[in-house]
Amino acid sequence: MLPYVYVGAFHVGSRIVYPFGILVLAGILAGIAMLLWRAGKLGLDRQIAFRLAAVAVLCGLAGAHVLRLLFFEPALLSRGAGVLFDMRQGGIYSFGGLAAGIAGGVCLLRLSNLGAATSWDYFDLLAFSFPFGWIFGRAGCAIAHDHPGIRAYNWLSVDFPGGPRYDLGLLEFLFILPVIALFLWLDRHRRPAGFYLGLGLIIAGPFRFLLDRLHEPGVPRFILTPDQAWGLLATVAGVLVLAKVYGRWRR
Repeated sequence: MLPYVYVGAFHVGSRIVYPFGILVLAGILAGIAMLLWRAGKLGLDRQIAFRLAAVAVLCGLAGAHVLRLLFFEPALLSRGAGVLFDMRQGGIYSFGGLAAGIAGGVCLLRLSNLGAATSWDYFDLLAFSFPFGWIFGRAGCAIAHDHPGIRAYNWLSVDFPGGPRYDLGLLEFLFILPVIALFLWLDRHRRPAGFYLGLGLIIAGPFRFLLDRLHEPGVPRFILTPDQAWGLLATVAGVLVLAKVYGRWRR
């Protein structure tokens, strides 16, 4: 069993600083740094790459918050439109951020008139860089313990104050480590544009679908829970992307 390590907020002068916020900021910076480094390596325009990253981050944060409110905290919407702009109310939902970030990136690249082939290059650049930033965000979840799972007693469970259980933020953090290693290993050879976008979706979708089984009961459900629905959608999208990538590559 893993120990329960909680890192709370601390003061810097008159300001309260939250470790989760620091790690989210570190993740954004790390992801952008990787994206710009790889853009130079591949001979892509760093200014376009930076604009793509900025739009994806801003749209992703907005989408993560709005979809969190819609799916998990709809009662907060009765407080007025102000909750849509206050990240402290309701929190964020990762699949909402992923969907909104991709949508924002698509809009930017269309407005940039780059053409379909070049747009795939930039999207793949963003997809490759994503895990290098996302791992910091999940590290923040792990130290904040804001995703407690079902009770469990094994070497992956965490000794929470109320009894041992899974920490889903920690499990996803551990999952991202081999994903990063896989991406770096695959990057030894040039891959067709769109490869990492499709592969990333195929990897993330089933994992989040299965991880949902470890949530505490009470997650809203229609036919599927939100995570299960988004996980299936991500998997199907990843398969379609890879099919298109390799269909275009063989021509």
